[in-house]
Amino acid sequence: MGRKIRVLVENVPQHILLQGIYGVDIFQDDEDYESFKDIFFDLKKRYSVSVHSYTLMSSFFEFLATFKNSEDLPKFMQTLGRVYVRFYNKKYDRTGTLWGSRYKASLVQEQLYLFDVMKYIESFGEINSKKCNYYGLKDEIVTPHTLYKNLGFSDDVRALKYKEICDNLELSRFEFVKERIEKQKPTASDAYISHIETLVGKIIESNTTRGRPKKNIKNDKRENKKMYKNLVVLDKTKHKDLKVKGMSDLFFAKDLNFIPMIAGEVELVSKSFPVVFSGGENPSLIAITSLGGGCLAINSEGKWIESYVPSFLRRYPFSLASTQDNVNQKVILIDEDSALFSQSEGSPLFDENGEQSETLAHAITFLQSYDNNNIVTQNVAKLISDSGILEEREISVGEGEEKKVLVKGFLVVNKEKLNELSDDVLASWVRNGIINLIEAHLKSLENIQKLFEILYKQQI
Repeated sequence: MGRKIRVLVENVPQHILLQGIYGVDIFQDDEDYESFKDIFFDLKKRYSVSVHSYTLMSSFFEFLATFKNSEDLPKFMQTLGRVYVRFYNKKYDRTGTLWGSRYKASLVQEQLYLFDVMKYIESFGEINSKKCNYYGLKDEIVTPHTLYKNLGFSDDVRALKYKEICDNLELSRFEFVKERIEKQKPTASDAYISHIETLVGKIIESNTTRGRPKKNIKNDKRENKKMYKNLVVLDKTKHKDLKVKGMSDLFFAKDLNFIPMIAGEVELVSKSFPVVFSGGENPSLIAITSLGGGCLAINSEGKWIESYVPSFLRRYPFSLASTQDNVNQKVILIDEDSALFSQSEGSPLFDENGEQSETLAHAITFLQSYDNNNIVTQNVAKLISDSGILEEREISVGEGEEKKVLVKGFLVVNKEKLNELSDDVLASWVRNGIINLIEAHLKSLENIQKLFEILYKQQI
């Protein structure tokens, strides 16, 4: 069997496990523990490693750390293992290695699983970082992660918040952490794994079923990759017996990092989430609903956490697209793999004569309305973009070397540039409602902090 792929990404935490040879205690007395910690601390400084959590057991050691240079991880582990074995063998007059196999590593999606992994590691033994993270005591090995620092203004407050989070973590999350490190897979959502795959240019084994649209359909690839799994053209012969059930949850959209908006719903959505402009040649309006780890607007029961559900989601499992030959010719698409479709339950899409059912007719009307509104929205977004008043923005935590960018590549209106537009342009925008849309957009940026609050609540 080939070796597992090492997923090395700068400034993204790694969960590391190194086990000893079966039947050999790698730490036999206090001197062994202290010597290992001294070596660990020295190498931590040499390689600029930030250790967030660790534990030392007689048969293994385990830690969570962020490497400033991703290529330093294997060097760090090789040096650590070699130096300690040299000390151990000399002390106990033995030869050979102490380690049972290569170290195991799991990249960690910090926004969702940082505290889970920290708590998991600190649940073993007594020689660990729990006294630091859980009780607020000093530990020279530990460098608090930015998310831990953001828990409070002092060590005591941060420790209390961390304790609260840890005490409320579900056992199933521990099982997930254990499974990921054992299998050396990222401790992350499928959406985040897809993001990392793009970043490192490697395919990482995941649970995601990556569907793709038919070749003769023009469609939004981001949308298909995230929400629609298997888009096909609706065919009244092939799908004559197909039925559609009512939407009871939004789990199909749980991996979305943003939700496309139409202009008419910006005022409603902007009260709860930041509504911004996407980049690229064809800018559009989007609501940011994630800090990089899946949709925070959908709770554990699959429900939208606010009263208004965006129309982009309500049109699922249907979609509308242009054919490759004629942009004005539209076809109805369905996500053939959606759990909402069934041969036995729900409302039929076609009647006994093979004609559209009332249910399908309503769905098509909604799709056409959405499509028309989306065209208007794109025209408005392009008008605003062409005026030169948009600037790039990002969402990040930490400062300096500890800065971590969570969301980037979106655009916002620069107020100064907006005010510099001519009176004629501004008057036209007032008449057309564009200024109202911009004001709602700017006001919505205050909701960026709300995303962090939602994330924190979901973690406890």
